[in-house]
Amino acid sequence: MDAKDILGIPKNALPSQEKKSKPPKETQRKPDGISREVYALTGGLAPLMPAIDVNHLKRKAQLENEKITWQWLPFTSSARKDDLQLYHWVRVVNGVPPTGDYSFAKYNKSVDVIKYTDEEYEKYLSDPAWTKEETDQLFDMCEQFDLRFIVIADSVTLSDAYIEFYFSVSRTLLIARAPSLGDVAGHPLVKDPYNESQEKERKRALALVLSHTKHQERRDVEVLAQAKRITEARKTIKAPKASELPVISDIGPLGIDTADNVSPPTNSQLPSSSVTNPVSETASVVASLRMMRVYLRSYALEQLVQAASSSAGLRTIKRVEQTLHDLGVCF
Repeated sequence: MDAKDILGIPKNALPSQEKKSKPPKETQRKPDGISREVYALTGGLAPLMPAIDVNHLKRKAQLENEKITWQWLPFTSSARKDDLQLYHWVRVVNGVPPTGDYSFAKYNKSVDVIKYTDEEYEKYLSDPAWTKEETDQLFDMCEQFDLRFIVIADSVTLSDAYIEFYFSVSRTLLIARAPSLGDVAGHPLVKDPYNESQEKERKRALALVLSHTKHQERRDVEVLAQAKRITEARKTIKAPKASELPVISDIGPLGIDTADNVSPPTNSQLPSSSVTNPVSETASVVASLRMMRVYLRSYALEQLVQAASSSAGLRTIKRVEQTLHDLGVCF
């Protein structure tokens, strides 16, 4: 007995529904030459752009006609003055070896060292601290080692001031050979003369940086990160304070425009903070920054802003700007 027997419903009360037969799905045969994965992704559609460059096919056809071999051939380099002949493997096309200079000879760059004559030396370059033989030796070494003064110092025994002497001689020759000083005013040797004390300070600072340990480097990174956090925190604190400032309008309480009725205030009417001269506080901030010698630019800007704000409050500055605007003064 089932539910139909209990309810008295005949078992064959509803007509049997015949299942609708689905039309057979048309199957497309995968073309030859295409993988199954590519055909499943594209659905057999042609690509929008050709997958093979026609020009590449033309070049390939031309390369098939070329016969490429590698040969052990001699070569000389224009960078050498002794005409040394060496050998290397060369790519030869159709039995014709390549011609021209050695491909790496273009990287042989040399420094143009100024030369002087005996007459110029006697006229411009005489120095009691340096003999002509020492000067000639210095300039020969500068040309040989391309102004690598570290190598020059290890190769010859000269005075400690040989670098400054070299640049002073070169600068003197440039000025002496020029028709006027203005013609060589833009030359690096004339525009930026060598400063021995500054060079010593640079080397000292470089040696100090290179001698830092890993712990000191991590400490410097932490200090910079902390300074950045402090600067961002100050910006977030000052932003709401600026938004809370009252906006001064030219419209009075009764809707009357009072821009033309405002009389210029005297020094006695203005607050004492607006009359204070902020030059002294700004100068003290600049002097303290000079004593520090090394500081962040953001820190210096914050100190200057604080000095200006302490000497004249923000509300006072707003009042002064409003007064100048009422008087028609451009600022």
